[in-house]
Amino acid sequence: MNLIPWKNKRVGKSGEVPEEHPLARLRDEMDHAFDRFWRDPWSANLADIFPFSGGFGLRINLAESDNDVIVTAELPGVDSEDIDIDVNGKTLTIHGEKKQEKENKKKNYHYVERNYGSFHRSIQLPSAADPNKVDANFKNGILTVTLQKRPDAKPKRIEVKTK
Repeated sequence: MNLIPWKNKRVGKSGEVPEEHPLARLRDEMDHAFDRFWRDPWSANLADIFPFSGGFGLRINLAESDNDVIVTAELPGVDSEDIDIDVNGKTLTIHGEKKQEKENKKKNYHYVERNYGSFHRSIQLPSAADPNKVDANFKNGILTVTLQKRPDAKPKRIEVKTK
């Protein structure tokens, strides 16, 4: 669905297509965002609608085993000192900041895709997780938070007897 009909590419006499103008790219991204929103507005996630927006979303995996609840998050380029983890009731919150290494005033940047800024993500934990028994490890840009399950929440095997 195009909001405003607009021809953004011109073909030269030799058939070549010149490089796309930055405003044309912005227009295409906005058209894509509106298309996704109008298709299914209630399941739309802002990070999915605007994939090239500033900052970066914290994507996580949540897994459950017999004894633990494990949350993993990819945080490339983030130092472990810049990560804070809070457990409040049944909510786990991961927040921090990805900092720019240093500013280089001698270079003129025309296009930057590396993101810097703060991030946060709160997730609801399963009721079996014990918020008092949490362990967090950060290695090679992967944060792993392990919460032990409460003893009464662990599955119990019941033997079936034959008569």
